Amino acid sequence: MKKLLTKISGMILAVVCMFSMTACGETLLIGKEFTAATSQVDALSKLDKGEADVAVIDSVMAGYYTSTGEYASKMQMVEGLVLAEEKYGIAAKKGNDALISKINEALIAIRTTDYATVANKYGLNSSIALTQDTTNPKATASDNSWNELVSSGTLVIGYTLFAPIAFKEDNVLQGFDIELAEKVVAWLNSEYSVNLTVQFELIEWSTKEAKLEDGTLDLVWNGMTITPEREAGMCISIPYLYNKQVAVILKEDATKYTDKESMKNAIMTAEKGSAGETVIVGEKEE
Repeated sequence: MKKLLTKISGMILAVVCMFSMTACGETLLIGKEFTAATSQVDALSKLDKGEADVAVIDSVMAGYYTSTGEYASKMQMVEGLVLAEEKYGIAAKKGNDALISKINEALIAIRTTDYATVANKYGLNSSIALTQDTTNPKATASDNSWNELVSSGTLVIGYTLFAPIAFKEDNVLQGFDIELAEKVVAWLNSEYSVNLTVQFELIEWSTKEAKLEDGTLDLVWNGMTITPEREAGMCISIPYLYNKQVAVILKEDATKYTDKESMKNAIMTAEKGSAGETVIVGEKEE
């Protein structure tokens, strides 16, 4: 009986640990407690429901949701507070340099045409990371990943829903990364006389590495922050978009939460496996 009670107690503690980092003795960088969200949209939902006090999300998303839709009248970014500055990249399986080389090449080729048009559509012109001096560091890649993709005919891209990067309207998938990916594939089809089609696969963000590794996905193209850890475990494109990690709060809490110090007793939330989570809990040791 004692062993059974010990086992049950351990299971309960494990569940608590999943939802509250401080319950397991972890020291947070911001806040007193961390509750993981399944997506950045879910983080805003937790804030809306009162399950969290502060949501840490991407600035490109925060700008959209605090000015458009149901959250615009309820939520705002903490003015002047930038928790991290970063760049987005597109990821393939480690070693698939030839595939990423083609993605790089296409991005550079359409920088002033289709890329600029899509960025303008979603108000992201000032966030474009490519310049006239951007070069392709993988231009000489010779592995077989591009040839294998051409043979398969389908480029499978993993994404999560967060506007304006990827979202559904009238059940139609759209967004900056969605349309940019389609423009890149159109350029590749024309430039190399191939016939690739794009298949977008909705994923949980925390599974992205595993899905690349097992071949379920060819690319993760969804506002992914470039980090040294990800560069070590994936093959990542040139940076294509600037982003920041920002704090979103309820408007009624505008005077309560003004900086990191004022959030020391706050319940924090961010998408599991995201850059926002790292801002709150720090880098996890493997």
